[in-house]
Order: sequence, then C-alpha cells, then structure tokens
Amino acid sequence: MRSTKMMPIEIVPHDTVIAKDGRPFGSGQANRMRSVEWLYPSVLAGSFRTMLGKEISNGFDADTVDILKSIKVKGPLLRYNDELYFPAPKDIVMDESRRFYVKRPCVLAEGEGCDLPLSGLLPTMLLDSPEEDFKPIGGPAFWSGSNMVQWLSEPNGESFGLPRSFEPEDGFLESIEHEIRTHIKIDSTHGTVDPNEGLLFLSDGLVFPEGFSIAASVDFPKDLSFESVRSLHPLGGERRLSLWKSVDSPDLWKCPDKVRRVLEDNPEYIRMCLATPAIFERGWLPGWIDQTTLSGTIPGTSLDVELKGACVERWKPVSGWGLEAGKVGPKPIRRMVPAGSIYFFRVLKGDSQQLKECWLESVCDNEQDRRDGFGLALWGIWQG
Repeated sequence: MRSTKMMPIEIVPHDTVIAKDGRPFGSGQANRMRSVEWLYPSVLAGSFRTMLGKEISNGFDADTVDILKSIKVKGPLLRYNDELYFPAPKDIVMDESRRFYVKRPCVLAEGEGCDLPLSGLLPTMLLDSPEEDFKPIGGPAFWSGSNMVQWLSEPNGESFGLPRSFEPEDGFLESIEHEIRTHIKIDSTHGTVDPNEGLLFLSDGLVFPEGFSIAASVDFPKDLSFESVRSLHPLGGERRLSLWKSVDSPDLWKCPDKVRRVLEDNPEYIRMCLATPAIFERGWLPGWIDQTTLSGTIPGTSLDVELKGACVERWKPVSGWGLEAGKVGPKPIRRMVPAGSIYFFRVLKGDSQQLKECWLESVCDNEQDRRDGFGLALWGIWQG
C-alpha cells in the first residue's frame, strides 16, 4: 500500500456556487438552471483534481489522470465557525409542536405485517406512540458535529434534547440559501446581446455568507510534490471562483472522544449514518451485505454484522459531464442513497472498536466512488 499524507482543506466561495441538478437546461430545453441543495462529492473531487493537475503537470495525459483519480478526496461537508456540520439524520422526526420521535427497527406483533424489500428486514417505527397521527415537519438541514455525536451516542435518544427554536448558536442550520440570477444570451462572436434571439435564462446558485465554508480532506501520495494549497480556483459550474486553502485542523476528521468511548464498550448494536450520499451496486443496499442472510463485513474492518433495518429516503440522481480523453460527454445517471440515511446493524463477530478508525471513511462498493468521497460514514449505537 502506498504511503499517503492527509491534508485538511477549507473552500471559501467568493461568489454563489453553481451545482446544477439533472433536470434539462439549455437551448430548446428549460431556461432555468436548478441547483442541488448541497454539493455532491463528485463536484468537489473533480474541481480539486483539476486544480491539482494544473499545478503538477503541463497537461492531462493518461498517466497524470490516473494519478489524480487515485487521490482520495473526502467531502464536501459544511463548515461553520470552525466546526463541521452534517446532514440531519433520518432516524428522528418531529411534529408541529417540535416534539421529536425516535425511529428504530421494531419486531411486528402477531397479525401485523409490512411490505419490505428483503425477508428478515425489520420496519423502522416510532418508539413512542403519539397521541394523534401527525405529518412530520422539516427540521434543520444540518446538525453540528457536537449535536450529531450526542445523537449517535444515545442508544434511544433518552437524554437527547432539541431546542424550541433552531438557531445557529444551538448547533443547527437551515438549508443553504439559493440566489436566482437572470441572464441574457450573448453572441459569442461579437460579445453583445444576440439581436435575433435575446433569450433570457435563470441560474440558481448556493450562497455562502461570512463564516460559512466548505470542508474537505485529501489523502495523496507522499511522493507527490504538493505541500500545501492556497489558490483561487472554480468550484462547480460557470467558473465561479472559490479560495482553496490548506488548514491545520486534522482533529475535525477524527472520531470524537465520546463516540470512541461508546465503541470501546464493544456494543452489540451499531448505527451507521451517511455524512455524504452513497452509491451502492444494489441501490439502497450496500454490496457488502448479502441479500439472503442480510449479513456482511463492514469495509475496512473484520467486523461481521447483520442488517436489521434502515431509514432511507427516496434516491437522488447524480450524473455530470466527463472531460477525460475518450470519455467526453454526459455521464450516465446513477442513483445515490441520500446523506443522513441510517443503517442499523447487529454485530455477529469481531470488535466494534474497529469502527473508531472508520469515522468519515467511505462504505461504497466501488473503489473510485470511495476515492471521490461518496458514502462517508459516521458511527454510533442503538438498543436492539
């Protein structure tokens, strides 16, 4: 195995960030460029490797491209006031009074049934029965690292509390704001408004106020002559600039002490929360879990587990535009498991302490997806 070194990076956008979703846009199609709610890992990885490639090479020949694609890029994660923020976990719901309910795999009583995709899988249900049926309301989109650690360390959320109002000082953030801009088609030959068409179109970008930035971590070979980062370079579409800079914050990417302590007790029941969207060969189900026995080995460990249940929302599409020689053009659409999704496991064999070294490591099936930062996982416990 090649020796690598880890470099934390902070990206500070100087303008709105364009990260278009997969809906049609362009001549003869829709006239509004719609943005995703948060940047996908492939946007970050592609932008960083392009920037790095310009620094270490005069061109992107096949060998250079192979080197760049081998670099592991983790992220993107939201950074606010020098703390990482994660997408809200899917195993908690709230009613209109902001009372929260915990979701856990539950054994059905006699006469009850549920249509689930695999035999032996348990449905995730509310642990506490509400007095009346309710439609869950949307909570804050991002949780601070400290709030997420507390949530993952609580087996059933017994001592976890939510504030009456979600404010930044409480460690909860709403979705990143969008800014809609109106543009007019320009004649590329003369640099003026096209007199024959004069077409209008809209762009949708993510706004990062002061104090908000994007966090990433890069592992690359020690023999690569690249010691630090400080560069203005585009992130996302339309060549909108961001400041990329290496920072001295490796502890942000390490397993927190509180999670370490609960894992050192070698718990029988563990929880996996996706910090970034994941891509699995079988849709929502990790490829390392057998469809028949629901058992498998967590990547990077010798820990054998059995999948008991999952809180997973509707899949999200990811595609893009390839620039690699011989592969220029639209990339095929793939399905992602949304960030915040929760998987519940029971340990069959091995020591759960191994997961301390798997904090914010990828659990995707494909090696390149792991290098691109998809499927970064957080770990916790639950009560089976």
